[in-house]
Amino acid sequence: MSGKLKSFSKLCILDCLTGARSVVEKTPFTVGSNAAADFRLEGGVCPPVVCTIMGNRLAYDVRMVSPGTVDGNVTDAFQMAPGQERSVVIQGRLLAFKHTTESDGWQHSGQPMSWRVYDPAHQGWSAPMDSPALAAKISQHTEAELEGMVVLPTLMESMGFFIRDLQGPLALMPRPPGAEEGLAGEMEAVDEGINAEYGEFTCPICWFKFDRGDAMNIAVHASLRGDPVLGEEKMQRFHATRFNDRGQALDAMGMPSPDLACPHCRRKMPPGFMDSVHHIFSIVGAPSSGKSYYLSVLVKLLQSTLFQKFRITFRDADPSENVILTQMKTQLFSAGSPEEAFLAKTELEGSLYESLPRQGRKVRLPKPFVFRLSQPNAPESGFSIVFYDNAGEHFEPTANSADSPGAQHIAVASGIFFLFDPLHNSEFRHKLSDISDPQIQSHRLDQQDVILAETEVRMKSILGMDPRQRVATPLAVMVGKCDTWMHLLGPEPLEPVIQGNVVSLAAINANSARVRALLLEICPAIVANAEAISSNVCYFAISPLGSSPVEFEDREGHVRIGPDPKLIKPRHVEEPTLWVLAQTSPDVIPSEPDL
Repeated sequence: MSGKLKSFSKLCILDCLTGARSVVEKTPFTVGSNAAADFRLEGGVCPPVVCTIMGNRLAYDVRMVSPGTVDGNVTDAFQMAPGQERSVVIQGRLLAFKHTTESDGWQHSGQPMSWRVYDPAHQGWSAPMDSPALAAKISQHTEAELEGMVVLPTLMESMGFFIRDLQGPLALMPRPPGAEEGLAGEMEAVDEGINAEYGEFTCPICWFKFDRGDAMNIAVHASLRGDPVLGEEKMQRFHATRFNDRGQALDAMGMPSPDLACPHCRRKMPPGFMDSVHHIFSIVGAPSSGKSYYLSVLVKLLQSTLFQKFRITFRDADPSENVILTQMKTQLFSAGSPEEAFLAKTELEGSLYESLPRQGRKVRLPKPFVFRLSQPNAPESGFSIVFYDNAGEHFEPTANSADSPGAQHIAVASGIFFLFDPLHNSEFRHKLSDISDPQIQSHRLDQQDVILAETEVRMKSILGMDPRQRVATPLAVMVGKCDTWMHLLGPEPLEPVIQGNVVSLAAINANSARVRALLLEICPAIVANAEAISSNVCYFAISPLGSSPVEFEDREGHVRIGPDPKLIKPRHVEEPTLWVLAQTSPDVIPSEPDL
């Protein structure tokens, strides 16, 4: 019989101000400050009786002495059935009611309070925190930013309090409007004295520079969770002053802490970041031009081409951080239908971005995808390349602001890859009016020449260059979807770029001249803008999918356009990357000069 009794649901009550708890064993049951109350509320101002509970385990009636707020609604009575939770604000007291079979945790009064916060803006829960930590968190947000946030007290699973309900009882103070400058000053003070324009290393996340001694370590011990800039969910960043016999930095609790973080944005650095050269390869393109498909196919092909032709391994430098790109690549090449192969458009606020501090404010920055290249017999000669899958909107003129710096990696890139979509261009579409590609039917505003012009303005502004100057950074203009327009180049096929075990620069330049001549005839603004940016421009015909996509209906009934996985046959996708690698790392990627 005792086993059955334990399974009965009981009404449990929590005083959210003190952490005191009680379980209703019999009724009537009173809650208040009266010494005779069954659950006595201590501390603060409280009436002798707050509420009286009647009924039994199947249904309890709770009657309050004056109207209060129950689950956000004003009332003076409510019921509790098995499995239900209620949050109650009455007479300045915060009470949580739960009708549960798991009442053991409610038997022990005087336990410290802890809270979890749900932030709808980021769709996630915070780690548990005590009341002072909750107050500190609230003080970092304005009243408007707190709207919609929900706070769950200890032992509650689904019903909590709105921030507005807690402000009086817990003395929570949101950040006043206009206090952003104070927050910015706090963030800037973190890396005070570290010059962001000079240093041995360039952060692949925020693109600021720093020296080896400026790098921060990331604490490991569980008690050191909660960074003053990144928030309570992140481990603390610190400048190491103690080391073990292996030379590893020790955190405040004496735990080895080998992981490094940028001193500016505090984001974790890729493994071995300071032990090898990093090249940033920036992919630029208009919204929906196919950058995600291009990057997914490129990574897949580089793994095989570099090893087969040059005996170079191309592998994830940080598999856990590259997981999103790995999933896109796997989805594309393992799909059985167009619906499965379809890659959603990259969104400015999507999973490919993260919020990080930069120049005294929190901004959305694209996650880097880092890959390491090395020769099996000479691993010390290896280096890493960094890709980003930016939303196309980040390259538009209206997106270039301090609050949206997500495309500023172009200014520090070792190579720039501009993906031109000819099916967005009206002149190209006129030339291709007889093809059956479904993308021809969709009419979108073509501002690809404007995006190139904006790229020039941003780079020269960030680098402090005269508008008449040109950078020497290799700029590959990639004319995509060449399976639809290759016939416009004439009957002769393009020359093979890899000849033997070297990259033929002569073949690349010959192919480039043919593609450039076609662009000059159809859309000369692309050529003019590209050659105003760099003195080192090359033109490529590529097709990541190698065939036209097809229309399909997704599960919600929307008509989409996606690749047919049975027809994927990439064309010339690796060639722009090989051209840039032959210039940035000639000792690793051998090339034959153009005589």
